[in-house]
Amino acid sequence: MKKRFIKIFALLICICLLFSGCGAVSTFLGIEGDEIEYTIENGEATVTGVPNKMTITKIVIPDEYEGAPVTKIADFAVVNLEYVTEITIGKNVKEIGPWALENNQHVTAFEVDEANEYFCDVDGVLFTKDMKTLLFYPPAKDLQKVKDDNGNDIQISEYTIPDGVETIRTKAFYKCDKITKVHIPDSVKDIQEKAFFRCSSLKDLTLSKNVEVIGKDAFGFCSALNEINIPSTIKQIDTYAFYNCTSLLTINVDAKESDIALGDKWYPTQNGLAIKDLKINWKS
Repeated sequence: MKKRFIKIFALLICICLLFSGCGAVSTFLGIEGDEIEYTIENGEATVTGVPNKMTITKIVIPDEYEGAPVTKIADFAVVNLEYVTEITIGKNVKEIGPWALENNQHVTAFEVDEANEYFCDVDGVLFTKDMKTLLFYPPAKDLQKVKDDNGNDIQISEYTIPDGVETIRTKAFYKCDKITKVHIPDSVKDIQEKAFFRCSSLKDLTLSKNVEVIGKDAFGFCSALNEINIPSTIKQIDTYAFYNCTSLLTINVDAKESDIALGDKWYPTQNGLAIKDLKINWKS
């Protein structure tokens, strides 16, 4: 009976080790201590997940995994991480999903291998290689400690987008709730869906004089905005573009209402309801 028990116990240990080994195949222990999950298809590896652990503060997406080039960071792969401060992207990554890197509140900088042909970083901000699209802004970049109106210590930042950028991609500034001022250069034509969603401290915003499209929820929940000037070049403002911008009581539009494709309730509302004192000044 005792020998039988020992055999069963040994068998259980082997089974546990077997399943543990299978799990190890799907993870990579990086040089910064980061565990990255992958899938491999058609000879290329895709990053699919990173656990939210106190021990993971720096993420390094390697050039290869199990001999396959790492070419993609999937949507929701590197998101909602509470302890990560830096994210490095390897030379072979050529696709980054619009939901791939958002809401990592303590990230101060993105870094891209200089040999990467598709993406680059400038002062910690992630762009396409041609610098025409801003992909992701790190929420904790260049934070400064100041006093608020009540004398409390708070952290804020501001940013000037480089001239030449044409598109601010969806979720580029998603939940960057400490940024107070953004200057958008006149080269920008397209501000995509949720580009500045929940930038609740954003008060000072200079729009491009050549912007053509403001996407759905682009400035949703930017509750500190109080005035905005939309230029004559505007062609489209999508649904809920200024949803819950409860302090935005004046919008100046240098175009005729009839010349713009307007989505449902594109203007500031309070939880979808009309704001009594809102003034929209159209070009006559």
